[in-house]
This record gives sequence, C-alpha cells and structure tokens, in this order.
Amino acid sequence: MKLTHLFSSACLALSCFVYAEPAKFYANEALQKQTPTAYALSESNIPWLEQAHKQRQLDAEKLVNALKQNKALYKKLMNWEALSFEQRMALLPEVFAIEIKSFAITAPTLVINNTLYPQRAVNFVFDVRYPGAGLVYLNPDKLKEMEVYAPLAFLLHETRHAYQFQLAFKEQNLLAKGYLSAFKTQSNLSGASFSDFLTLLNEYEAFQFGNQVLELLTDGKFESAMMGTFASQFNEHNHLKIDLLELAKEPQKGSLLERFNAAMKEQYQLRYPEK
Repeated sequence: MKLTHLFSSACLALSCFVYAEPAKFYANEALQKQTPTAYALSESNIPWLEQAHKQRQLDAEKLVNALKQNKALYKKLMNWEALSFEQRMALLPEVFAIEIKSFAITAPTLVINNTLYPQRAVNFVFDVRYPGAGLVYLNPDKLKEMEVYAPLAFLLHETRHAYQFQLAFKEQNLLAKGYLSAFKTQSNLSGASFSDFLTLLNEYEAFQFGNQVLELLTDGKFESAMMGTFASQFNEHNHLKIDLLELAKEPQKGSLLERFNAAMKEQYQLRYPEK
C-alpha cells in the first residue's frame, strides 16, 4: 500500500480555509446533495444523528472514567495548563492507549514527529480501498503554535477517526453505514467549504467526541474555536452550541442546511471579525 494512495482527514479543518469569503465558509447544498448520506445536514440522517449523539455521550463518559482510573495520569491531565509543552506531549501516548482500549479497537499507528507530514499539524491517514487500522499523526512543531489544549484535543479527535473507520468496514449498522459514506466521500472530496468538510459525519462526530471529553475533563471550561463548527462545540452548560436535532424540530422555513447556515453567522463573525 503506497502512501500516495492514502487520504488525510485533518488539513481541511486546520489550514485549508483561511479566506473570509462566505462561499468558502458556509455549507453548500449543491455539493452535499451529491452524497447526502455522508453529511450531518441531510434530513435523511436525523436517525443517524440521534443514535450518534447517544453513542458519543456514552463513549465520552466511558473514556473519562477510564482516564480517572489511572490516578497519576489523571492528576497530570487536571494540571494540564501548568505543564510545559514537552510534558504535555509526553502524556499523549498514554492517553492514546487508554482511548484505544476504551473503544476496543485495533490500535492505529501513532506517529508523533515533525517529518512525516512537515507542513501539517495533525492527520488521520486512511485508505478506503485497503481498510485497516489507520494512522494517527501529530506534528509537535505545529501543535506548539496552537492553544494549550490542542495536542490533547487533536489526539482525541484523530483517534476517534480510527474507531469510526474500523466500525465503517466491520459492521452493517446505522452508524457504520454513515461513517462509510463519509469516509468514501471524503477520500474524493473537492470544492468543499469549511462547513461542508466539518459536517461530514465522521468529522462532525469526531470533533463532538473530542470536545465533549475535554468539556468533561475541564468541568465545562474548555473552549477552542478551531475544533469544528458550532454544531460540534459545546457551551459552558455542556450543550451543543448548534444542536442539529433541535434545529430540525424548529417550525421554520427552509432546509436543515439553510437553518444551519443562518445559525453559523455567529461563528463566521468570530473567525472573521473584519467582515
């Protein structure tokens, strides 16, 4: 299996959407209609969202409880902001091992260096033609430039992709089918906006999962504008900033995608205050 055949899921979430044009930020109905089963903004995926939200809640709580069992590690996680960057990075393999065990999956390859993808901060590398465990990549040089929780947040996020990817090819249930559609769509995706990419089912859920774990670890104090759209981020009350399930119930005109775009104006203005 050649590296050129692999697809990375991360760069679009970090650095590929640096322009303020609305078309590159908001969700694109024409693009998402090409593969509606891959996106969280499709009304047909409401049952998927309902099940995914429940599973994410269970898995996040399970992982936090597992981390608490390792008292020495948990104490360091609780003291995360006081640690040096090098001390934080040194904890990641241990967190990774616990996350893998919590998911009960085959461990993907974990690579932490600045050479495999020197221009990227993080990656989950996969190949839909030759499905396997995947590869989680973290670049310390890039992560050091980000906010204090970025290394832990992206480790949780990228490792969640390994769970999703393995589920997609091993099971035939509702969640697996959604993830399979998302990964296949992602592997050939072009012309996607910020919101298109981040409302792919796998990205939407992986950001939700990582964010919720950090919300639980920090008692609701975690806040990072880079970790997905508002549909994957939580407020101080541990509620989604944009809850697609609640949005779908509101007696308003327009599709779920249109309602989402309207609700995303706040995040657009936060990212691009000059606009």
